[in-house]
Amino acid sequence: MIYQVDDILEKLENCIKNKIPFSHIRFGDGGIKFLDAILHANFEQMRIIISKEGLPAAKLVEIFELWGYYSRRADFIDTPEVYFNDTFWPRVKKKGKPINKETKAKMLDWKNLYFDSEFDNESYCNPESNYLMVIRRSNVKNILDLMKNKRIALITAKPKVKKDLSDYSVDIIEIVAHYQNQYKNSFHEVMDIIKHQSKNYDFWLVAAGELGRIYTGEIKERGGRAVDIGFVVEFWMGESIHPRILPYLKRSDKNKLELLLTKEGRKYERWI
Repeated sequence: MIYQVDDILEKLENCIKNKIPFSHIRFGDGGIKFLDAILHANFEQMRIIISKEGLPAAKLVEIFELWGYYSRRADFIDTPEVYFNDTFWPRVKKKGKPINKETKAKMLDWKNLYFDSEFDNESYCNPESNYLMVIRRSNVKNILDLMKNKRIALITAKPKVKKDLSDYSVDIIEIVAHYQNQYKNSFHEVMDIIKHQSKNYDFWLVAAGELGRIYTGEIKERGGRAVDIGFVVEFWMGESIHPRILPYLKRSDKNKLELLLTKEGRKYERWI
């Protein structure tokens, strides 16, 4: 089943209220490429991922196995199926420019990749659920509503976002950025913080690339609650959303931290 963002936030709110562990993990096309590289020994793809995400080659199998472990225990994991069943806007590079054939083929093969990776979890959600969580709709809560009067931890390479979130109680757990060897320079410190502080927050927001799936899973493992928000951090800091979704979403004039559905985007509202 593919759950809507309202389902995710409703469950998160209940878990916050009752202090129940929770995790929301998104793999996106980057995660699909990682799974494909590991399962099919695509060494060129591995090299690209290692460089960008700061993953040691010797730890790739361990990271892969941790993804499987945490996915099996997650409340929600994403599926690219929404891009191919007419319930969501298409996955493109930007309007009028499709993704390359190799990426599309890997995304269409997601069921086999998930099965071979032993994810064993059918509580699916939209890969874009991070952006969908900050949409403002009538009589519907978004994640910013849930953040009010809560203690939040945010794992990100963009610590300056704290200024943009000044209306909320947010502690920043800083990591290094892409191409700066996150595993060596941030991973162990963040895992230690999670180990000792997971329960100290109402919930965590995670924007940490491929290693972020491990942070999110470990937060739940340690009794906390975590949501993968990815590039929403950059949006909160004033950057534009990805070109591929510009036809469907726009920044709210009333609240710079929120999105609104465009006329084109509203065509898909019932599935969001």
